[in-house]
Amino acid sequence: MTAAPLTGFRAFALATVAGLALTGAAIAQKPAPLGAPGAAPAAPSLPTAKPPPLGGAAPAPAPPPLQMLPLPRRTPPGVTQAPAAPTPPSSLPAPQAIPPNEPAAITRLRGLLGRETRLSYAAAEAQDATGEQARMTGVVLERPGKRVTMDEVTLMGLRQDGVAETVIRGFATTEDGNTVRIGMLRIAGLTVPRTAAGAPPQPDDVTLDSLRLENLRVTGGANVAVNLVTVEGWGANRPARLTVEGVESTGLDGGFVDGLRIARIGMSGMDIARMLGALMREERVPSLVGQTSLEMTGLQLTGGGRPVGGIAEFRIAGDITATDGSGTGTVAVRGIRVEPVPMIGEWLTRFGYQAIEGEITASTAHDGKTGRVEVRDLSIGARDAGTLTMSVTLDGLTSERMQAADFSQARLISAALGYADASLFRRFLAMQSRETRTPEAQLREQYAAMAGGALSQPDAAALAPVRDALVRFIRGQAQAVDIRVNPPQPIGLEEMQQVPPSPAEMQRVLGITATTR
Repeated sequence: MTAAPLTGFRAFALATVAGLALTGAAIAQKPAPLGAPGAAPAAPSLPTAKPPPLGGAAPAPAPPPLQMLPLPRRTPPGVTQAPAAPTPPSSLPAPQAIPPNEPAAITRLRGLLGRETRLSYAAAEAQDATGEQARMTGVVLERPGKRVTMDEVTLMGLRQDGVAETVIRGFATTEDGNTVRIGMLRIAGLTVPRTAAGAPPQPDDVTLDSLRLENLRVTGGANVAVNLVTVEGWGANRPARLTVEGVESTGLDGGFVDGLRIARIGMSGMDIARMLGALMREERVPSLVGQTSLEMTGLQLTGGGRPVGGIAEFRIAGDITATDGSGTGTVAVRGIRVEPVPMIGEWLTRFGYQAIEGEITASTAHDGKTGRVEVRDLSIGARDAGTLTMSVTLDGLTSERMQAADFSQARLISAALGYADASLFRRFLAMQSRETRTPEAQLREQYAAMAGGALSQPDAAALAPVRDALVRFIRGQAQAVDIRVNPPQPIGLEEMQQVPPSPAEMQRVLGITATTR
């Protein structure tokens, strides 16, 4: 993973960010009529029915639908779900007359929602002399088969293509058997261009100064809770910031994992709007010059109410120096812990481990023009087991080829692989000794003879250092072994496939050496 496509983890949360932003945009973007996907929106029509009296008591909030965040149905394991019969939409609700003293912002909102949506409220008041700032309580939005309730809605600067600010409190809906509730949603500086054909806007067409969502709760199939979501600076060529805090989900269909918790997720410095738009159009994803980061803390996975594993800290940071993705970056995954789940429980017991604990770190560099990629000091360490290290340098991987996953022109310049044993190899020998009733010293000599025989060939003196290094490690005379690959000249992937499967020939073509410590 290089710094340039450091945003290779960019797909993570992008759909969530866009969905939240465009959910707010629904206030200013008229939906297509139900039952006619892709049809042009109907012309707004003013309702005529009698509304609830102004100042009346607000009705108790009933659950409402998040149109922009559809929730999946859950199917019990091993059960094939039959296609659901289409539910015929109920008749449109009776239109509502506009009260003579209704604030202008609310009347404009009716027109934007369209005649297929009925807006009603218990009370409304203008908060300025022009009625462009308005507050409603006991709000209900109804469409055939759908119902949304909101305890309070405040509108400021509502336009045909967006809103200066809106605050929604006590949002609730039910969708596909899942109840969705939001404590508070604030959207500021939203602009959603209206297209002539009525098509939905692209993510990079939308601009949003800020979004704040508090206390999202989804109950039904898989239960989800999110304490806080914030988005700042959404828009093309803008470095956006995303924060998600207090995530908890239960009832997941993940095998031995059925629940998770995440303390915090953060993204900054990424042009999320253009990235998501390019991905949807299957275009090359652009890079924004500057500092970027993606981090997560406090991941905990559970199964049957018991811990399964987790990560204390996950962080990717990059310094992008050109729009072609050139730059440097770092990766760190710390506090990894995997409990003895069924897949590995027996293996851990045999090796004498209670759990796996470790960390992963690396630094990277990428030159988008020359295609040079460096993965430096990739380290995978497991406590009381050992540390695997790796580095590799390639060229021929320009930004265009990386985006297209085209490795046909990639060439290997150098590589290194190392392993420092903390106790894993010794535990392996002890386990083999117990199960085969063979002394450990005898097992070491058997493995050393096998490695020596495989790397001993006539007229292949260059293999001797490699063979001797491996034999020393197996016999316990060294605790670490390092193998390096330095071909006399860069070698392409196709050329490597043509190298005869002979240790001597591979050593000659790839320049393989080994040392111990």
